[in-house]
Amino acid sequence: MPHDQAGPRPAEPWYSFLTDLDAALDGPADFHCIGGFVVSQRYGSARETADLDVLTVIPPRAAERVAALATKGSPLEKKHRVYIDHVGIASYPDNYETRLVRLFPVWANVRLWALEPHDLALTKLERSNDRDIRDVMYLAQAGLIVRDTLIARFETELEPYLTGRTPTWNRTTLKMWVEACWPEAQ
Repeated sequence: MPHDQAGPRPAEPWYSFLTDLDAALDGPADFHCIGGFVVSQRYGSARETADLDVLTVIPPRAAERVAALATKGSPLEKKHRVYIDHVGIASYPDNYETRLVRLFPVWANVRLWALEPHDLALTKLERSNDRDIRDVMYLAQAGLIVRDTLIARFETELEPYLTGRTPTWNRTTLKMWVEACWPEAQ
């Protein structure tokens, strides 16, 4: 969709930042997005963030160009005061790619894809800081995640792939989240 057509687009400074990035890329790049950017720009939370967390950028040559142009300390970050952060280590559900949701189809080269709300919530399990907990509470209160789906996806698409202390930590954290988000179900 050309830039001048009406349609949903992210708030500033994200729109200008991504427009500049789009102009600097020499071909399409798919961004698998997570984090606060998705919670706010896609799912409506009032939370602000200065980074756009991505699990991956496809194709790899585009990822290298994005790293040079738009990560922390880059020219675009200095201009717009926001940046792209490639998340090197993250736990996410198997098959999340089949549930990606297209975000803001307004650019020729920048193609943003958001994780579906349950998948997004599960990426926050391991870190589970105050901001992550607030994000999950928001998704639950907004009716964007459902208790049974969250638990089932954890058990079938995330937990079997975790190693070390991570499965116990994540299961305990999930139990805490479920109790906080759906106290009536206890």
